[in-house]
Amino acid sequence: MSLLSNFRDKAVEAFVKNHELVKQFGDVQSVVIDSDKGTADVSVLLHGEIFPIKFRGYYFFDDTDEGTNIVIRKITCERQWIDEALDYWLGDTTLRYKLPGLAGGIAKILF
Repeated sequence: MSLLSNFRDKAVEAFVKNHELVKQFGDVQSVVIDSDKGTADVSVLLHGEIFPIKFRGYYFFDDTDEGTNIVIRKITCERQWIDEALDYWLGDTTLRYKLPGLAGGIAKILF
């Protein structure tokens, strides 16, 4: 793994772990990034659950004049009812988040 790939993976991992929506529903147990495929496999211990639940996010980076955005184009879950709720809620909607400060600037330079 190159230094640039490692840095990109760590940036995505930090984004997932620190995202307020994720924190609202549970605690991240693990994050596995496949930057070649643009996927993040995230294990989350949802509030009230005994065992973690696995989610997969499909993402890419988008450079704009205002900075670098991480764009999440789909989220799936191993639990059927959660997967269907995500599909119902998100549909074909993409989620776009500006990478803050230094992380965004470095991502723009590197990616």
